[in-house]
Amino acid sequence: MKDTDTDWAMLGEGEPFFGVLSEPRFLRANITPEALEDFWATGRNEMNGYRQLIQTHFGAFPDASALDFGCGVGRLTRAMGEMCQKATGLDISPGMLAEARRHAPSNVSYVSELGDETFDWLNSIIVFQHIPPKRGYRLLDDLLARVNPGGALSLHITLFKDESFLTHMWPALRRGQWDGERFTSMDHVVGDAGGMEMYDYDMSRIIEMTSRHGFHNLIIQHTNHGGCHGVIMFGRKGR
Repeated sequence: MKDTDTDWAMLGEGEPFFGVLSEPRFLRANITPEALEDFWATGRNEMNGYRQLIQTHFGAFPDASALDFGCGVGRLTRAMGEMCQKATGLDISPGMLAEARRHAPSNVSYVSELGDETFDWLNSIIVFQHIPPKRGYRLLDDLLARVNPGGALSLHITLFKDESFLTHMWPALRRGQWDGERFTSMDHVVGDAGGMEMYDYDMSRIIEMTSRHGFHNLIIQHTNHGGCHGVIMFGRKGR
């Protein structure tokens, strides 16, 4: 199983903002104060939409405490702090956490691990797609258990890839060598440290897990990131 923690530690040290939103204007060499404000604005807009959807379908929004899993530099966590009394961002990248803490409001904290805390809102967007499912299922099981009764969920997972993604990968795959563990291209090694891996999850297993943890009614939105299809799941834990 690939060590994706190392990947994100490297991305956090080199390109913390680009690692969150992969647009050229968010590279260290290009970023400006205006681009940085746009970066934070995307987080506010995104989370306002999620909160509105949860309120519309599940009633009054729980705003005591929130957890943003895979927070990166805090693009979404910072916005969650504007909606909740307390927000916590959790990430494994020291570089991204250091950047997040530079911009942290007083009610927002950033950590690399959790104790026994529980939360009223669990959020994780474009994160599990970069975690090998064997590990991701265990992490998600623990996170869902930390949501308080009546708490909210906004969770993104990837499910399958279409031809556009495979076509993008084809130049690296059409000539190479597979030894049963690692594919070596004529030009480079697919999966080198520091890259963004994309993993797919089993929807039936995710539904079983959310149901077991008390999320019996879910709203699901389709997502497509460059041919990697998935869903964002919104729900409310039973009391």
